[in-house]
Formats: sequence, structure tokens, C-alpha cells
Amino acid sequence: MNEHWIAVLKERMDPELLQWEEAALAKYSMDYHHFSPVLASQLQGKVAECIASPRTEEELDDLLSIAAELGVPLTIRGNGTGNYGQCVPVTGGIVLNLAKYNKVLETGEGTMRVQSGARLGKMESTARKAGYELRTMPSTFQSATIGGFLCGGFGGIGSISWGTIWDGLVRSLKIKTVEVHPRTIELQGDEVLPYLHTYGTIGILSEVEINLAPRVEWMQWAVTFDSFEQAFRFGQSVAEDTSLVKRLISIHEWPVPSYFLPLDLPADHAVALLEVDTANESQLERIILEYGGHLAMKVSAEQYHKGVGVSDFTWNHTTLWARKADPGLTYLQLNFEPSSALEQISSMKKEYPEVMNHIEFARQNGKLLISGLPLVPFTTEENLNRLMERYEENRVGVNNPHTWDLKEGGRSYAHDRLWEIKHRNDPKGILNQEKLKRSAVSGV
Repeated sequence: MNEHWIAVLKERMDPELLQWEEAALAKYSMDYHHFSPVLASQLQGKVAECIASPRTEEELDDLLSIAAELGVPLTIRGNGTGNYGQCVPVTGGIVLNLAKYNKVLETGEGTMRVQSGARLGKMESTARKAGYELRTMPSTFQSATIGGFLCGGFGGIGSISWGTIWDGLVRSLKIKTVEVHPRTIELQGDEVLPYLHTYGTIGILSEVEINLAPRVEWMQWAVTFDSFEQAFRFGQSVAEDTSLVKRLISIHEWPVPSYFLPLDLPADHAVALLEVDTANESQLERIILEYGGHLAMKVSAEQYHKGVGVSDFTWNHTTLWARKADPGLTYLQLNFEPSSALEQISSMKKEYPEVMNHIEFARQNGKLLISGLPLVPFTTEENLNRLMERYEENRVGVNNPHTWDLKEGGRSYAHDRLWEIKHRNDPKGILNQEKLKRSAVSGV
């Protein structure tokens, strides 16, 4: 430990905001990077020296000022539901826990303004009471924070209609710089884009204003099929049908549904999990019949967000359930070509029969996005890398979830542009160190 900055922090900050106990340091230095055996190995033993949890803007500014003055590494976290080690303090220092900086400040006509530690579950319930709902949210929405989602997420529930975090979700941001006298930068429109999915490396989200969607009464469905091909074709048909209002289309090859114990689904069947507008009930039933599906579960809109829902088994919750049953499983993140996705999936399945397919349908920039989150038995890092190479050789996009380097992960903004912003907002380079690596080519 660096005794000097620790003494200064203890002297100048409210002791109620600081945690020093080993159990707290371990807890708040972790996220769900253990989904990847590669990351679990690489990040083992990376622990903060202090956890700081500001509740007010004044407390946040005071902490940033001290960190900037003394050059103390800062790693920002929400509730730690991310999967890439983005809130693991690689170089020690302070973990800035924003989970207590969590007020819902204002709900307007189709908009909501919150502090960055606000939980998406609370935001969703608040919006629905006002006749709206979140446009997109991760399967971890009950505990995930808006800041964590925007800095480390991508899409999720709702993305099939409203797109990803880059598709007009964010109306404005307030960003804090890390300087002796922290500045608050207000951004709107396309100005917010560099700050999305950048792990808190270039500035600290302090306040967020998002666009909401009109509230819909969602029915939940579990539909089984004799084959994965049937389930996939059904899912793509529903995804492409613009007359059918939906919030979720998630397709799972057997034996993935066997991990969803609370749903008690029939053996040896693929399953489609859906959230569809109550008004489209009859229309969906006709499509199910057309593709040879069998209704396994239908939940009325009155039960939405009450108890376990189908979304609790989708997106990366699928991986969570699978790893509960078999900790030797890990996953990939893929993007298939809509016109040839089934052929790409079938080709790789023949070569790697152990891969268990999991598909999420979404939209990005208005275009259909077929995302693969397949489950894979882990053997070695070399074999995992070779599998990702084979997908790329089959023209499948790969976003590597087994790295904590932002650029290698595949979803960051233009790398050189990020460094330009970082130099202005974080002149001492103390924010989430080593996650935004310098380019060997450009030298930035």
C-alpha cells in the first residue's frame, strides 16, 4: 500500500464512504469475468487497496480531486454484472463504487434522467408506472446500473425493436474529468458515442438522460421445437415480421434448455423464449403452428416482472445457468450474416459438435443482428482461440469475450479518438489503467 495517499484519503474523506477490509476489497474488485477461464487466470489476485462509495456530487468531486492530485489509479464500477473484467483494478488503487450514486432524478415525456449508479430495475419500474419502459436492458437489469450497462454493455431485452446502446438510447451525458479541479462536461446526440462501451477509461459518467419507449403489455412464451433449425427459422421469421411487436427472441439448442431448471422444459427439444405484445397473441400462435412449434409455457401480461421471467434465461443469463450446472463451460460472442446465418451455424456445428448454440435476435442501425452466444466446453486457451479463428474464417464476426483489452474485445469507438479524449479528461492516465492500451502503430 502507498501510505501517503491512504493517509490523505482518510484525512479528507468521510470514513463512511471508504472500505479497507479484505472481504470488501475482494468483493468490489470482482465482476463476472469468471465466465471466461482465460480472464479468471489473467486477473487472479488483482485487488484494490480501497473501495470508495460516494453518495453525492460533492463527495464524488472530492474523491476525483484527491486521486488526480496524488496520481492514484481509479477503477469505476456499478454493481459488477459485467463479464470482461472491466471493473477489476489491474493496477490496484481505488475502486470507485457508484452503486450508491443512484437517484432517479426526473421522468419526463419519453425521457428519464438519473445518476449513473441507478439500477435499471428501478428505472424500468419507474418508467412503466409513468406509461413508458426502457428501450433496451441486459438480462441482469434487476441489479445492473445504467452506468455499468452503458460503459460495458451492448444490448439485450428490447434490442430486437430498439437496437443497441448506440441506437439513440442515450439522450445526454454528464461526464466528470479526473483533475485536481474536476470539470463536468455535458454531451448530447452523437457526442455521447465515444463514451459508450469504453469501460470508464476516458471519463466518468455521473449523470445519464435516456430515451424511453412507450409501455407495452408483454406476454412471455416458451416454445419448443423438434430441431434447432426449426427453432432458428421460427425466431428469424418473428424477428423480421415488422407487424409483430416484440421485446425478446432467444433461441436455444438442446441441451441448453436443460440448464433452465425453473422452466422444466421437455427433453431433447430446442426452445424459443419470447416476449411479445398481448395484442399479437393470435398472430404469434399462427406462426408457432406454421413452424411446427409446441407451446411449453405462456405467461399473461399481468405476471410481467413478477417472479422468474423468461428473460432470466436469455443473453448472458444463459451462460450463468449453464455454468451453475457445469463450471467447465464458457462462451463466445458472434455476429452471423442474416442471409446465411443458418448455413454458418450448421457448418461450424459439423466441425465442432460440442458447441451448443444460443442465438439472440436484435437490431443495430436499423438492420437485423443475429448474435450468437454459444456455450463451449473449455479445454485450453489455444483451442478456444482456434475456434474463434474458424468462425472468422467462416465470415462470422467475433467479439472476443476472453480479453480485458477494450480494442481486442471488438466494440470500442475509434481507438485514436478515444486516446485524444482520454488525454483531455484524464491527463494523468489513472482511469481504469491498462484496459485502453496504446496502439503500437500510431503510438497514441
